[in-house]
This record gives sequence, structure tokens and C-alpha cells, in this order.
Amino acid sequence: MDLAKYFDSRFNKAEPKKVKKLPFITISRETGCGAVDIAKLLIKEFELRREKWKYIDKDVLFDSAKKLKLDSSKINYVFEAKTRSHADEILSALSNKYYKSDKVVRKTIADVVTHFAKNGRVIIVGRAGAAITANMKKSMHIRLIAPINWRIDSLMKRSNKSDDETTRYIVDGDKKREKLMTFFCEKKSKAMCFDLTINCAKFSKKQIVDIIINAVEQRKLK
Repeated sequence: MDLAKYFDSRFNKAEPKKVKKLPFITISRETGCGAVDIAKLLIKEFELRREKWKYIDKDVLFDSAKKLKLDSSKINYVFEAKTRSHADEILSALSNKYYKSDKVVRKTIADVVTHFAKNGRVIIVGRAGAAITANMKKSMHIRLIAPINWRIDSLMKRSNKSDDETTRYIVDGDKKREKLMTFFCEKKSKAMCFDLTINCAKFSKKQIVDIIINAVEQRKLK
């Protein structure tokens, strides 16, 4: 028997097959830009191309809580852009045997988002997805913006809130999202996290989806 061929075949069999990395998309948005609607329309468009995608939003909260063995309400403060004081940390540690430090909670959230991204073909809506996965390849990071008056009108069509209530909701939501992104961006510029910024007031939802799909194809992420 040819020993060279034998060893060559043995080593080739032992080599692990390279797993093809699949793309993922993150959508960050100003409050009222309808990111979830865009994500759902993107999924339908991918289905027409025989690609199975999904979107995640609150899944990050629930999966992180499950991993930490905590109720989701115990870690939602992160997405509310709040921090625990040193005194709160001490009290929580003394009163709860399942206590997890703020650092551990935030790292777990980042790990969950990264896990979804690595699996590919997922659209991560909010949750600081762009900041957490900024250094990962096969990604497309989208930012949705619009003038505040446009966002007020858009939200009022979908709710029974007054003009003042809607305005406060938008201002508060924008502040929370800004703080969340700032925390996970660390030393990186928030603007550098995004590949494409789209003004929702200038395009229909269908046009926005077409723009994103075209960007994905131009970048050859598929």
C-alpha cells in the first residue's frame, strides 16, 4: 500500500469541514420608525429568494433572563437604559441568592446577541445589536431615522395617544436607545457602527426593504 496516499487520506478525513458563515442584519432606529414592520417585510422578501430568515427583538431579553436563571423583569432595566447603584448591587446580593452583578447581566445580553448573529440569517431589531456585533463579518447594520414630526404622526396613527403623550414617548424612547448604544459601543463611535442610514420619511417601507436587499447583494453577503 502507498503510505503517502494512506496518510494523506487519513489527514484529509480528520480535517474539520469549514462551516459557511451566514449573514445577519441589525436594525437600529429612532423611536417610531417601524423597525419591526421593516424586519417582517424583509423576511417575506428573503422567502421569495428561498432563504429562511427570522427576526428577534424581545427574544434577547427572555433568552438572557433564562440563561441567568432570573425573571426577565430583573434584567429589563438594561434595556430601559438604567444602571444599578453600588448600594443597589449590595442589597440585591444580600437579598437574592440568584443575584447577578450588572456586569454579568450585560455580558450575558451581549453573549446572547452574538449567539444569534453567529447562527446567521437573523434580523436583530434594536437591543444594541449593531454595537455588540460591530466587529463581526457577514453583517449589515441599518439605522432608521426620521424627523420627529413624521414619527409623531406615524405613531399617532397606530395608537390612541395624544400629541403630547406621543412626543414624550418618542423623546424618552430616543434617550433610552441612545444610552444603550453608548454603553455597548464602549470607545467606538456610534456612527461607525452603521453601514447604511435611511430616512423613513423619504421612502416607503417597500422601498426601504428594496434598498436593504440591494445593499446586502452589493456587499455579497449571501
